[in-house]
Amino acid sequence: MASLVPLGLRRGLGVTRYGSLFTKSHPFQQSHLLLPSSHITTHSEEQNVLCGPAPVSALPQEDVHHLILSRAAKWSHLDCFECSVSGKKYTYGEVMDRALRWGGILSRVAASSSRDVKKVGFFCTNTPEFPIILLGSLAYGSCFVTFSSNYTVDEVASQITDSEVDVFVTESGLEKVLEDALNKIGKKLPVFVNGNSAYGHPNLCQLIEDPARPFIDPVKVPVESAATILYSSGTTGKPKGVVMSHEAYTANLASFTHPDFYNIPPYSGGQQDVVLGVLPFYHIYGLYVISLLNLYNGVKVVSFPTFQPENFLRVLRDQQVRVMHLVPPMLNFLVKSPIVTSRDLASVEGIMVAAAPVPISSAKMFKEKAPKKVKFQEGFGMTEALGTHMTPLNDERLGYCGKTVVGVKAKVVNEAGEALPEGERGELCLKTPSLMTSYYNNPEATKDSFDCDGWFHTGDVAIHEDGFFSIVDRIKELIKVKGLQVSPSELEDLLLKHPGVGEVGVVGVADERSGELPRAYVVKKDKSTTEEDLHQLLSSKVSEYKQLKGGIRFLDSLPKNATGKLLRKDLKKIAANDP
Repeated sequence: MASLVPLGLRRGLGVTRYGSLFTKSHPFQQSHLLLPSSHITTHSEEQNVLCGPAPVSALPQEDVHHLILSRAAKWSHLDCFECSVSGKKYTYGEVMDRALRWGGILSRVAASSSRDVKKVGFFCTNTPEFPIILLGSLAYGSCFVTFSSNYTVDEVASQITDSEVDVFVTESGLEKVLEDALNKIGKKLPVFVNGNSAYGHPNLCQLIEDPARPFIDPVKVPVESAATILYSSGTTGKPKGVVMSHEAYTANLASFTHPDFYNIPPYSGGQQDVVLGVLPFYHIYGLYVISLLNLYNGVKVVSFPTFQPENFLRVLRDQQVRVMHLVPPMLNFLVKSPIVTSRDLASVEGIMVAAAPVPISSAKMFKEKAPKKVKFQEGFGMTEALGTHMTPLNDERLGYCGKTVVGVKAKVVNEAGEALPEGERGELCLKTPSLMTSYYNNPEATKDSFDCDGWFHTGDVAIHEDGFFSIVDRIKELIKVKGLQVSPSELEDLLLKHPGVGEVGVVGVADERSGELPRAYVVKKDKSTTEEDLHQLLSSKVSEYKQLKGGIRFLDSLPKNATGKLLRKDLKKIAANDP
């Protein structure tokens, strides 16, 4: 895939090497797609189709690692990632060095095992080594596959089988879960541990710090090739692997950082912006919005392996964070927790919230609590489409997830596929250069997501007014717990394996802290079956956020249509009247 840099070129790297290898003129580095604010949203020639601003020059035609590394060379002396707990940190120059060394390690793995390393699995909590592993894997030519750090043995085993990863990076606290998963499916893979290993695996940090190890010469991959596979839950069956290409990311990096939308400009001197890396890096919000977008702009990311309120507030104060990336439950914490004071929010000038709709009352309460005038932005995106909507910086409208960003076309359609005018509810459909390539090894699901004209159907019910979009419901019926997706059918399939369960339907119920929580409605096959029996069944099978914290209710029958299909909307009505 890629070649190693000869020994004689290992010394004296950093700015000189990266300047020569990666730094080059790029149309988006100069223009940043500057457009007058009045042209932020336009109507297409197609009726009721809304478009973001058109790019003033061609979208980037290079892979993710070359684009990020070329920009990083300009601020190699700046801090890049830092751990909020240990204080361990890397500059941009150190990240580049170690990423290329990690690529060299992958090259040696491939050579010693006589097999290519097509996919690298990442199974860790948030760590400052994340950009090193991501960029180094891409520089070697591998596809980067994330695994939720909340996964159980069964979930890890299932995703290993589906994704077909070749090499794993994990950490000491998750190593046993990975080992048990590999044993469960009878698979042996090279494993690197970020820390000390209890199973004799190599220590990642020791390897990437070893100056005797050669650097990879970054491979130039076709822009349409796969950069990542992230898993997104569906309403039928198991989570699906979303294949995103290099060109999807590079196009969105240029589009989403348009200065009319993105509140953190590229570093140009003075005080460096800092963002808080609380949202999980295995999720598209953490991998793309927190990590790649800010690497692209020379921002420092402080990573949090777990969310601890006191530590979070300490870092917020000490780092003088100007712009915060949040999800609604975190916003609720900042607004309602008695331990959060106005002093904690003294530096905050901007908020970007996504992953779920934001209550207008919460947005107003934050703006009142923060000492400075805060630009409050909501955004919309998907694993399958990256960022597509954002509130313009100078056109705030609470309760809406913003306008379409550069290069994005959006419409709201009825069941016949006809684009609807303002104020009418229908399914949100998208066209963007940043759409997924496919669901991995799942051609049927891929086909079902696109119509014959190439529009991606999101499954979200939306309306639009004056160019602003609002998500009002979800056709796909996913449950969102703290911004993380939970598939009702996954839980239903597991519950039906209990001998005492005859029928089951799972829906989300509203929760102030988490957004939604899963609740199961069960028809007993055995009258002796208890709630505790079913909670115990799931306790070792699914992640903590998928547990039935919304409760279990027993019914004599479930609402169904004439063909026996569960009427989930009717079940939601029952739940709404049964707090």
